[in-house]
Amino acid sequence: MNAMPIFKLGQGGAGRVIIFPVFKDSFEQAHSGGLLASFLEKHEPRKRMGERGEVTWFYGHGEQPHYLFVGVGERSQNAAFRITEAAGTAGRAAEQEGLQSAVISFEALGKRKDEEEESFVAAWVEGWLLGTYAFDRYRSKKTHRSVTAILIEAERKESLAEAVRLGEIRAQGTMLARDLTNEPSNALTPLKFAERVREHFEGVEVSVDIKTGEELEHLGMAGLPAVGRGSINPPVFMDLRYCSDPAKPLTVLVGKGITFDTGGISLKRDNDISDMRMDMAGAAGVIGALSIIAARGIPANIAVLVAAAENVPDANALLPGEVLRYANGTTVQVGNTDSEGRLVLADALVYAGQIGAQRVVDMATLTYSCVGAIGSKLAGIWGDDRLVQAIRTAGEGVGEKLWQLPLVDEYEDYLKSDYADICNISRVGEAGAITAALFLRKFTSPSYKWAHIDMNGLKEASGCSGHLVIGATGYGARLLAEWVASDV
Repeated sequence: MNAMPIFKLGQGGAGRVIIFPVFKDSFEQAHSGGLLASFLEKHEPRKRMGERGEVTWFYGHGEQPHYLFVGVGERSQNAAFRITEAAGTAGRAAEQEGLQSAVISFEALGKRKDEEEESFVAAWVEGWLLGTYAFDRYRSKKTHRSVTAILIEAERKESLAEAVRLGEIRAQGTMLARDLTNEPSNALTPLKFAERVREHFEGVEVSVDIKTGEELEHLGMAGLPAVGRGSINPPVFMDLRYCSDPAKPLTVLVGKGITFDTGGISLKRDNDISDMRMDMAGAAGVIGALSIIAARGIPANIAVLVAAAENVPDANALLPGEVLRYANGTTVQVGNTDSEGRLVLADALVYAGQIGAQRVVDMATLTYSCVGAIGSKLAGIWGDDRLVQAIRTAGEGVGEKLWQLPLVDEYEDYLKSDYADICNISRVGEAGAITAALFLRKFTSPSYKWAHIDMNGLKEASGCSGHLVIGATGYGARLLAEWVASDV
């Protein structure tokens, strides 16, 4: 992928295309002499120009500029995210025309307060970068990014420079998560995954501790070594720390890092399971979040824990019926080796309590049941009500929605085992996502508040829409970073 375009702030710049995001419910006249006023002297606005995702071109002749209007939709409290979507759509439209420069004007959005202007600028930069993202590392013909210079029309250049930087940081953290999730399994084994993470955080105030082999057993881990036992690529546990404010409570973000999931001995029966390389999207999301947090210098005390393994069948692989004993004393009967994510997350949740966590959020591509329950536009979230609400509020702001599902105590009976404390699968064919959350709750500590996010339906996009492109979405990176930032 080409280097990122250069974003500048100013007025009166020349660009081959002038882009106006526009709301559905208003089309404000610009002040005298503005770019929009110049357009309106020669053209009439068209219907539907403000519809969400609508792209309307007015092509110029000769040296005259083209005009591109991109619909933002109705005015709402979530206008900044709608700008993010519009920017992604506009970015792809400009690239498809092979244009080299662009001028962005917010004149058609009407009058804005300073803080709203800042949020729009950050959202536009973020959305443009995410919407023109391409994972082309393995293509012989690389994606050509034609738009190299983007001028954002603004009078307050100095005060808005930080907004540009914020948009770039958010996009970079999300693109890191996308890059990791898109990688094929032969390029991202657990150890290679850990090394990529270590390289990314070199020179950053983030310490990276990689544990493998006998170290896992010394820590009392049970699920991670067992799940990774069948692979020639050993499992890895990553402990990443960022502490810019030791007075802050220790917040732990946990990610499921299954770099490929065949189902193990309980082999998957789907025709094409190549997307199982994305079973580490939860881990990629928490790593992307940490990258954003560190780059912004947010005052925080954060640990990111990633349990990474390959789940493959082999003569040494974990067998159904085995019993695992965890560091908190809980024993688990393995009913199905394709329910491996909860086995590795359990180790990390116990470890979080051991290191003094006060708040823990785990994120995983855990169940298809969650997709069946609430679809692919929402992630499921369980746990402490106040913590869940704070995370949901942060998600609304960045367009990463969550829906709270209940922890139904009566369903714990579904996880009963004949000869261990608990089984890793339900014996009843219902409430699969809830029983998975109930399983994880067995390994949390009373010393911390806990929330669990099942984002299986949001790990990838099948088409381009707004800031999303085909492939990994990087879900959770902006969501968790925003939640941590809002707690400052």
